[in-house]
Amino acid sequence: MSNRQTVGLFGTVAIGLASMLGAGVFVVFREGYLLAGSWVWAALALAALVAALNSSSVYRLARIIDRPGGTYAYARVFLNDGWSFAAGFAFVAGKIGSIAAIALALGEYVYAPARKWVGIVAILVMTVINVLGIQRTAGVAAVLAGVTTSFVFATVLLGLVLPVTPIAEPRIMLPSDPSWYVITAASIFFFAFAGYARVATLGNEVRDAKRNIPRAIVIVLTAVTILYFGVLFVLQSWLGTNLAISEAPFVAFFDQISPGLGWIVLPVVILATLGSILALLAGVSRTAAEMAADRELPKLFEARNRFGSPWVSEVAIALGASALVLLADNLAWAIGFSSFAVLFYYAVAHLSVCFMSAVDSVSGRKMTPVGRVAPVLGIALCLTLAMCVPGPAFAVSSTILIVAVALRALLRGRLAR
Repeated sequence: MSNRQTVGLFGTVAIGLASMLGAGVFVVFREGYLLAGSWVWAALALAALVAALNSSSVYRLARIIDRPGGTYAYARVFLNDGWSFAAGFAFVAGKIGSIAAIALALGEYVYAPARKWVGIVAILVMTVINVLGIQRTAGVAAVLAGVTTSFVFATVLLGLVLPVTPIAEPRIMLPSDPSWYVITAASIFFFAFAGYARVATLGNEVRDAKRNIPRAIVIVLTAVTILYFGVLFVLQSWLGTNLAISEAPFVAFFDQISPGLGWIVLPVVILATLGSILALLAGVSRTAAEMAADRELPKLFEARNRFGSPWVSEVAIALGASALVLLADNLAWAIGFSSFAVLFYYAVAHLSVCFMSAVDSVSGRKMTPVGRVAPVLGIALCLTLAMCVPGPAFAVSSTILIVAVALRALLRGRLAR
C-alpha cells in the first residue's frame, strides 16, 4: 500500500524559497556588477522582468494542469511530445548543472581545498532526505528557507538603518560600455531568480495543486524580488566599487559593520545552499519520473518508493551532479549552462500558453490577443538572455539539446518502421 505524501501552501512556498534563496544570492551580485557596472540596476530589473513573465505563464498553466513535471507536462498537453521532451531534457540537464554549481559554491565557503568532496557529501545527504518523501523535503526546506530569508532580510534592514561607513574604493576597470553587458549580467542574475516555479514540478504532490501552486509562485517571486533589490542597494551603498572585486560580498559587508563579524555568513551560506540542493533534487527528479512514465526516459526512472518519492531518479540525478562536481572548475560557466537550459525551458512554457486556446476541452476558455502579449514577450526575452549567457554555455548547451532531440527523433523513426 502506498503512503503518498502531499504538502500544503506553506510547504510549497518553503520549497520555492529554498530553491531561490540558495547559492545564487551569495554569488550573483559581484558577477553582475562586474559585468554591468553602473547599469547593474537595469540588469537586475531585466532579470526580474523575465522572471515575472515566466511566472505569469507558469501561473496560468498550473491553474489548469496539476500533473507533476512543470513545463514538460504543460507542453505535452498544449504543444506536442517533441517540445515536451526538449523542455524536460533541458530542465533535467540544466538543473543537474545547477546542483553541481551550488555544491561547488558550498565547498568554496566551507573548505576550499576539498570543495569538491564537501559538495558531493552535501548532494548525497540531501538525496537521502528527498528519498524519504516530499513531507520531509518540505519540512527541512521550511527550516532552511526560514533561516536564509531571515538573514537576507536582516542584512537589508541593517544596511538601511545603520550609517554607511566610508571605505576606500580601489581604482578598477569596469567595462567602458557596460550597457553592452547588461543582457549577460541579467542572465547571471536570472540564476538567482530561477526556482520560483519549481514548485510546479511537484504537481499533485501539493494539496489542491491548481490553487496552491499558483499562489505559492506569486508569494515566492514577490518576496524574493523585493529582497534582491534591497540587497543590491545595500551592497552597492556600503561597498561601492569593492563589490566588483569582493568574492564574498556579504562577508565584506558584515566585516565593514564590525571587523571580524563576517564569520556569521558561513553557517547561513551552508543552510542556504543545502536548502537549494534539496529543492532542486525534489523538482528535477519528479520531472525525470514523469518523462519515464511517458517513455521519454527508461522506465526504471519512474519507480517510486513507499513514500511516493521517485527514488531511482533521485539517485541518478545525484550521481550525475556529483560527477559534474568532480569535472567542473569554473563556477560562472556552470551558472551559464544552468541559465541557458532554464531560459529555454521557460520559453517552451510561454509557447504552451500561446497554444492554450487550441485545447478548449482543457482550458475551458479562449485566449484574447492581449493575453498573448506577455508569453510572446517572454519567449523573446528568454531566448535573448539564453544567447548571451557567459562563456561557452550557449554553444555547448544548444548543441547538446539539438543532439538529444535529433537522437530521439532518429530512434523513434527506427522503432516506427
